[in-house]
Amino acid sequence: MEITILCKVVDNYGDIGFVYRLAKDISELYPDIELRLVVSDLSSFAAMAPFVRTDLARQSVKGWQIFDWNCESLCSKEFSTRIPEIILQCFQCERPEWLDEILFAPEQKETVRIVNLEYLTAETWADDFHLLKSGTRSIFVKKVNFMPGFTKKTGGLVLGRQFLQFTASKEAAVEMLKDELETELFKDVHTFCVTVFAYKRNFRHLVRALKSFAEKRRKSDGLFKVHAFVASGLACEPFEEAWKKEGCPFAITKLPYLRQEAWDALLCASDFNFVRGEDSFARACLCGNPFVWHAYPQDEEVHLLKVGALLERIKAFVANAELFQAVKEYFLLYNKRFPEESGSGAKDEELTEEKEGLLLQKLLENYGGLKEAALAFSKELIANGNLTEHLVKYLVEYLGR
Repeated sequence: MEITILCKVVDNYGDIGFVYRLAKDISELYPDIELRLVVSDLSSFAAMAPFVRTDLARQSVKGWQIFDWNCESLCSKEFSTRIPEIILQCFQCERPEWLDEILFAPEQKETVRIVNLEYLTAETWADDFHLLKSGTRSIFVKKVNFMPGFTKKTGGLVLGRQFLQFTASKEAAVEMLKDELETELFKDVHTFCVTVFAYKRNFRHLVRALKSFAEKRRKSDGLFKVHAFVASGLACEPFEEAWKKEGCPFAITKLPYLRQEAWDALLCASDFNFVRGEDSFARACLCGNPFVWHAYPQDEEVHLLKVGALLERIKAFVANAELFQAVKEYFLLYNKRFPEESGSGAKDEELTEEKEGLLLQKLLENYGGLKEAALAFSKELIANGNLTEHLVKYLVEYLGR
């Protein structure tokens, strides 16, 4: 079987992170499947997979053929010579023009099957949309929708052997980080490790809440401390600015760009994760640690619907109703957008910042309950099975093999 995976990078690392993870899992579980990866931004790919060359329009690594989406002449020659058998079209990305010219040329009579791999959502429509067929403008090009998700009626989430090792044994993740980040902080029972990966926003409430949390915990544990690992990207500068304004109340590490395996280890080894986007969101759900998700901001705050749907999935796992209400309010406020100009928007943000801080303090002070809920949630998601296996099983049936 040959599979061509299309990835048009929109959110820097979430899109290509998922594609890279899926490709690794396919190759590990099904080494006989041939993979061709067509990627629009090789620099983003190389940031998490250092073996990828950004200066090559075509390269062969790990048994994969990787193509630069933007190199029309080379790609047209390759894919017109070998028409794709199966195309995974990730996250509703448009197909390259050169590929559409090949697929829908009048003389093209080979059957091509396109699988639209959708964005991850907890919304209930995902169950009904999963495996729903769509039309194309050619009888030779068949299309079906495949939904990652949180229930057995969807395709589930990509698991991965190494990631499951990290979830089963924090020690395995800690050992990787010992070499990757040259730190043994994750072994220190007195250190509360927090990972911060977000879109640009105000982080003053977060710094203040962590500061207050550490001060209260030191009353019972004089050695207690907080250490924040801040990911490269949009959140790094505003987080550091807020941290400095609060007097640098705890230690931070500004992370370099990490390869994907090290990032997975970090999320599994940390005590609390603030994550954003697609791939890190899925990892946070699976790793069994309390987390807060910063959804990709959309016009008219449509992204709050996705956040609300996730909260409905989480609700059953938080035993304390009052604690869940705090989780819900904090998630929604954390994802709220404010106008950047001064005026009523700025005043609203100031009031919200105070409320955010109080809610986050409550979450941190009830860490034990959140940890139990996160573990139970992750166990159910893992029990739903591996998206990779569900996908390949479907493709085999789809092709009639």
